[in-house]
Amino acid sequence: MRIKSALLRSLSLAALVAEAAASSGCGAGRALVLQPPPAKVSVASVTATEGNSTVSVPADVKSTFHQKLEDYLYAENAFEKGKELTIRYRFIQFDPGSQFTRWFWGGIGNAGEGSLTVEARFYDTAGNELATIQSEGRIGSGFFGGDFSFAVDKAAEKIAEYAKVNFR
Repeated sequence: MRIKSALLRSLSLAALVAEAAASSGCGAGRALVLQPPPAKVSVASVTATEGNSTVSVPADVKSTFHQKLEDYLYAENAFEKGKELTIRYRFIQFDPGSQFTRWFWGGIGNAGEGSLTVEARFYDTAGNELATIQSEGRIGSGFFGGDFSFAVDKAAEKIAEYAKVNFR
């Protein structure tokens, strides 16, 4: 009985480690400020909407991005849902890369790298543009080639970080 229990625990632990490794990736995110806010603006509420994208992006990627952006904006009560600040974003670059190539080459060079660039414009309640940034997420490698959702997550995270630093 003890051997069976220990074996079960070992298998469960191995499955958990494999799941964590499979969903991890090696990549990065960054934000490029194109137009900073003219003055410090503090708001309590924010909403995010998608504008007209210049590239075609799969619906599941768009949905994941929007959900991640909202998660980051409303996490830890950083902002409430509301209209004091509107973030209008659009996808301006999308390349999922090749997960197989990332796995096969193990992150050597840029083999199979995937990336996503999102432009985000920040507006006040009167519709005046306050700031513009470009946020980029990249996936370069990872266990089993890494998952592109890592790049999506990083792009969303950088937009939310910018909003928190400049509008809270």
